[in-house]
Amino acid sequence: MSALRAAFLILRKDLLVELRTREVLATMVLFALLVVVIFAFAFNIDQDATQAVAPGILWVTLVFAGNLGTSRVFEGERAHGAMVGLMLTPGGPVAVYLAKVVGVLVFMLVMEIVIVPLTLMFVGITLPPEGIGVLALALFLGSVGFALIGTLFGAMLGDARMRELLVPLVVYPVVVPLLIAGVKLTGLAFGQGLAEDPADWLTMMVGFDLIFAGLAPWVFARVMVE
Repeated sequence: MSALRAAFLILRKDLLVELRTREVLATMVLFALLVVVIFAFAFNIDQDATQAVAPGILWVTLVFAGNLGTSRVFEGERAHGAMVGLMLTPGGPVAVYLAKVVGVLVFMLVMEIVIVPLTLMFVGITLPPEGIGVLALALFLGSVGFALIGTLFGAMLGDARMRELLVPLVVYPVVVPLLIAGVKLTGLAFGQGLAEDPADWLTMMVGFDLIFAGLAPWVFARVMVE
């Protein structure tokens, strides 16, 4: 059985479990919605300030909610003592990692489809048509990078005490370059700084994703096997 085939079967299992339970995705969406509402009311006194900080509000919301998904990415296997069996699948640890990353990415993208329009509505932002592509690309690249990093550290710290606290403390500093680029691109998509070229920020996000797409599976295989 190839690694891709094994990864597909693990991903299919995770998605079927989520469709039946709706635990991870529902938690992410509800948490993100709560954060958006709080931010919207907090900055409601000044519309100009709200529009200026809207990209930051959006990315903080997505990262906080995404952390809930990455923290629980291996929860089912740990709860039932299936981690060793999962690592012994024919595809090996790399197939497991790939399946979990794609699963987290799917959860994040579904959450963003719901949360991004609500965020724009609550903060009173009108997205220009020419900014839709930039925003969609920034969200996708940011979600890929966050899924790569979050899944890696979610697995490495899964057996640690207070892992719900440790995972974000480790993940957030690593993804800072990704967040900076995402906020800048989102601001450009909203019409802030139209003279600035988004290509440099997009290149930064693509480079970040490519580096960790090659590095993270190797680290995951070494750590989880040992």
